[in-house]
Amino acid sequence: MEAKAAVARRKARRTKGESLAEDVFAKILTIQRAIQSGMQAMDGSVGMSGSQLSAMWHISAAPGLRVTALAAAMCVQHSTASNLLDKLEKRDLIRRERNSQDQRVVSVFLTRRGNEVVKKMPGPLHGKLRNALRDLPEGVLVSLGDGITALMARLAPAQNGEKRQGKQRLDFGPER
Repeated sequence: MEAKAAVARRKARRTKGESLAEDVFAKILTIQRAIQSGMQAMDGSVGMSGSQLSAMWHISAAPGLRVTALAAAMCVQHSTASNLLDKLEKRDLIRRERNSQDQRVVSVFLTRRGNEVVKKMPGPLHGKLRNALRDLPEGVLVSLGDGITALMARLAPAQNGEKRQGKQRLDFGPER
């Protein structure tokens, strides 16, 4: 009798945990969709990708930004940031300058044309999300940050293994 009760309790906990996980997953997708729709709306209004606009916004906020710092601010790889900058440079929206003392260091600036595009942008990207986060109580932010960090740590080993095998993808479907 006690064994059956223990099995029932474990099953109930698992079901409750799976249900909670599905609820959190749905909320993450909702946030992701909100960010994507905001970026897509900007894509159409300016004729550039959201990533390109984001890069330009970061550069306008910190003229002379290093490519490494831009990549970190955008949460992308250095090579991804460089590819974005290549496209912007071809459109004469940014210019790169190498440090005279260390040629490996590249700083990025907006051109006059780039400044004109930034002036037309409808405010900082992800503004609603950033503002909503700033409005949360500190305790909620700490808990949210801890939870996201734990989630990222669980995702990292799978992503690193896939990168080594040449497959860079996230699987958002149910585990099989």
